[in-house]
Amino acid sequence: MEIRFWSPLRVRVSSVPTPAELMFEDEFADLKAVVEAKGWKLAGGKDLRFILGVPAKDGTWLYVNCEADQYRTLPPIWRWCDENGGNADTDAVTAQGGQFFSSHQVICAPWNRLAYKSIDSRGPHNDWTLGDWMSNSYTGQCTTLAAMAMRISIEAITTYAGRRK
Repeated sequence: MEIRFWSPLRVRVSSVPTPAELMFEDEFADLKAVVEAKGWKLAGGKDLRFILGVPAKDGTWLYVNCEADQYRTLPPIWRWCDENGGNADTDAVTAQGGQFFSSHQVICAPWNRLAYKSIDSRGPHNDWTLGDWMSNSYTGQCTTLAAMAMRISIEAITTYAGRRK
């Protein structure tokens, strides 16, 4: 009599994308199309991160590093940076002007996680609820990465008053 042994099942392990990764993938494609149409600059797009460059009204470029971990559950993090993603939030790269480019060194918008004092001590808002960022009346139509980028661009050509340096 021949005895046969079962070999262990071979299970292929693949990672299942998170909801943030799925949303980011869809929205990053839309953002990329807007960037190409507007002639802006975009780098990255992996690991839920990218660097966006938009022209400012003085002819220079403003750059932000977007970190979208936990995206849609929480708003992304938008940090001022240089064209390579370095010098985050330093005076030399931080825009000022109007209420949007606030004196707190963070973009003042419900769709920027850093605007919440509970996340960042520079955040001007302890009156906003982080989990309700999409229903905050100040969010307006900025509920996608492309819309957020458009708003940054509009402020860069209208209320921008230079860098903090």
